[in-house]
Amino acid sequence: MPFTGSAHPGNRTPSTPGRITWVIAGASTLFLVASVLWWMSGSSPSSAEAAPTPAADTQASVAGVTEATTASAADAAATATPASTDATAAAATGTPPVAALESPDAAGTASGELTPATRGASVNADPVIVSAPATGATIGDKGPDSAPEPARDPLAAAPATAPTVDLPTALGMVGTDPIAARLQLTRLVDSGTLSPEAKRQAIEAITTVNATLFFSSTVNPADALMTTYTIKSGDALSKIARKAGMAADWRMIMRLNGIKDPNRIRAGQVLKIPTCTFHAVVNKSEYRLYLYAGEGADRVLVATYPVGLGEHNSTPTGAFMLKPGSKLVNPEWRNPRTGEFFKADDPKNPIGERWIGLQGVDAGNSKAMSYGIHGTTDPASIGKQASMGCVRLKDADVEVIYEALTEPNSTIVIVP
Repeated sequence: MPFTGSAHPGNRTPSTPGRITWVIAGASTLFLVASVLWWMSGSSPSSAEAAPTPAADTQASVAGVTEATTASAADAAATATPASTDATAAAATGTPPVAALESPDAAGTASGELTPATRGASVNADPVIVSAPATGATIGDKGPDSAPEPARDPLAAAPATAPTVDLPTALGMVGTDPIAARLQLTRLVDSGTLSPEAKRQAIEAITTVNATLFFSSTVNPADALMTTYTIKSGDALSKIARKAGMAADWRMIMRLNGIKDPNRIRAGQVLKIPTCTFHAVVNKSEYRLYLYAGEGADRVLVATYPVGLGEHNSTPTGAFMLKPGSKLVNPEWRNPRTGEFFKADDPKNPIGERWIGLQGVDAGNSKAMSYGIHGTTDPASIGKQASMGCVRLKDADVEVIYEALTEPNSTIVIVP
């Protein structure tokens, strides 16, 4: 039984001292919360006036990068777009993203595709190559107006080693010592002392010797220009050329060994491999290109080919080298005079199947960067001044020159 005057246990109320305690506790809590909010708002004079140091910024950036690299790669891939990916790469490198280079084909047709009726009208024009090197330099013949002045010393790169025997003696050596005969006949041709008929005889004899010494699979052990290689499992002709240190295109191996299909070679097969560097001399007055193997006093003549030259004597003279990245098989090109565009494999393509870009290296022709050696669809122009300045050959002949001349090894000298 409860005492008189006491409250029911379920309705007990706090006493006056208890109420005072609760009020004080609540006020303290509100003050503490207000203080924390005020501090976080940055209203503190010390935080408002403080400026981050460069070191602090750097550390923050590194920390951000570190945190970013620990994120899930799957999450990043799921949320990234091409644009955001480019932007991220740009931010990481400090440079804006670079768009893909326009393809040579696109560059060649930027002004609109030409119709068949606009192609093949001119067979005497030389190229502005569409399939240009990645450097962006234009390759091609700009015409006679761009021809540089002749070099002061166009024969500077040509050796002048006197023969040690006369022509009859050299001709008599062909059957007994073809290697020595080829060297002496070459020196006689280079000497400039032979009459036109005597020179013709010497060149014919060299051609006869090289039919076996050079343009066949027969290897003369005494010939320093050639060596042999035995094919191993896994070899390819291009790989063999690199392993042998050839200063010539791998297609030269096919030519010398009578290989019709580069994919049909077998392990154990012995190949004839050239060990020499090839050079060329173009004699404008003769309309003829001379292909040499070796250098200096030991160089020998490999073959000669008739050429066509620039109209109005526009083919520049002097020493040249191959323009880097300018050897092209089956090139496209645009006629710089008419704008006509020829695709690869177009039978009307005036420059044929090969293009070898040249650049002048003499003081007098150092700006001659737009000339080259190429084939032609107009064989009747060989032996004439019919091009815009380039040296043109018959298609079968230019293939040999393409295989022989290499960059940066070969020198091409054009003499008046």
